[in-house]
Amino acid sequence: MTPFTVFYRDAASADDWLNDDRLLALLQFGSPVAPSADPRICAVPLPELDGATTEVWLGARPARIGVLDGVHYADSGDVLFLHLCLGESAPGTLSSLTIAAYQRLLAAARARGYPHPLRIWNYFPAINQRIDGLERYRAFCVGRQAALRAERMELETHLPAASAIGTRDPGLRLYALAAQETGWQIENPRQVSAFHYPTQYGPQSPSFSRAILKHWGERDDHLYISGTASVVGHASQHLDLMAQLDETLLNLEALIAQANQRTSAPLRPALLRVYVRPDIDPGPARGRIAQMFGPDTPLLFLRADICRRELLIEIEGLATSATARHHQGPPP
Repeated sequence: MTPFTVFYRDAASADDWLNDDRLLALLQFGSPVAPSADPRICAVPLPELDGATTEVWLGARPARIGVLDGVHYADSGDVLFLHLCLGESAPGTLSSLTIAAYQRLLAAARARGYPHPLRIWNYFPAINQRIDGLERYRAFCVGRQAALRAERMELETHLPAASAIGTRDPGLRLYALAAQETGWQIENPRQVSAFHYPTQYGPQSPSFSRAILKHWGERDDHLYISGTASVVGHASQHLDLMAQLDETLLNLEALIAQANQRTSAPLRPALLRVYVRPDIDPGPARGRIAQMFGPDTPLLFLRADICRRELLIEIEGLATSATARHHQGPPP
């Protein structure tokens, strides 16, 4: 049986979930987001388009919670959820700050007995701004790769799925899901793997897999989908929102099809998170996504900056097998 489920709920019910000892994480969106002493509350400082929503991660068993070297965690005995936020001393220090953040995050995961990060989310401000001749996203990629090399992580076969998203709030924020055993790295046949990008995208290639497939049982599968956009090969495609969205949906469809070659039951999206630039009207996108993946697929739209200046939209999410979907959802 899958060890946790993820679902969206109205933020008004947040306190009720905090009373459940199986809670692994409660993601709160908005800007600014107030910090919390509860290790299970994770702040994501991005405005939501649909009102007040929380993302609930509910484990199958009671979770142990705590803080290790500034890293907040919830440990169910099956999976580990972690998050931390570090302040920047100066705009040009993002690479070194990223190294420090990853070292602390991965050290905390190892200390709890979860050496395999499956999925890491990265948020920081001014993602497209150039500092000392280098775009901040590319500076982040330099730091991330240095940290992963220091961990002796296999940079082409065991990279976690990931997103890197621009906020308007200060600080580098990471949150992650880690496991005791590794998952399968899944790449998209329509795209060059990010870790093989040519040097025109920065001095170090982005260090992430397109998705991670995790088998939690014979028929319980999760696919953790990285931030996916309108990229074919390694080049960005199209200038308008809907053309970019269509290309993004084709990439998601191809990625899920690739993962389905390793599953006994077909995967389909259990939820999707959609990032759109602040000046873009996302209204037309909803119907197109529903047309591709079904009207019942839960969607969360957030205002955000994307890692490439020309990209207007990015989608990430979780896809699950039929049996895992059967187990999904909160208690009545």
